[in-house]
Amino acid sequence: MKREREKKITRLHLILFGLVVTIAVIVIVSIKLGGSKKIERYKKLEKDLNIATMYYYGSKEDEIEKGKMKIITMKTIVANGYLQDEITSKCDGYTIISNYRIAGEYEISYDSYIKCGDSYKTPDFEEEYLK
Repeated sequence: MKREREKKITRLHLILFGLVVTIAVIVIVSIKLGGSKKIERYKKLEKDLNIATMYYYGSKEDEIEKGKMKIITMKTIVANGYLQDEITSKCDGYTIISNYRIAGEYEISYDSYIKCGDSYKTPDFEEEYLK
């Protein structure tokens, strides 16, 4: 009789352990999936900032001298109505517009960088460009 009770307790422990492990796996997977969706959202903001800066700068009829660069902050882009996104209030960012020689010819390029608290930061983001 005692042996049967011990077997039932052991089975109960195994079932409870399996249940705890299953719940832990589900929680970990859902956290990972949620994190990757956030990163996708930040990458989309980078692209949107890049496109919005192209429109903004194109409307200015300003030219960058050969071999020079300009910095346009995300605050400027948002303030002028070229970017409307609910997460811009949580992020800082800028776009570097440069006119450098590439393959023998000068080309204008746009490179956007954002930082959203501790959640996301574009590689090579420089705080000094926000000033």
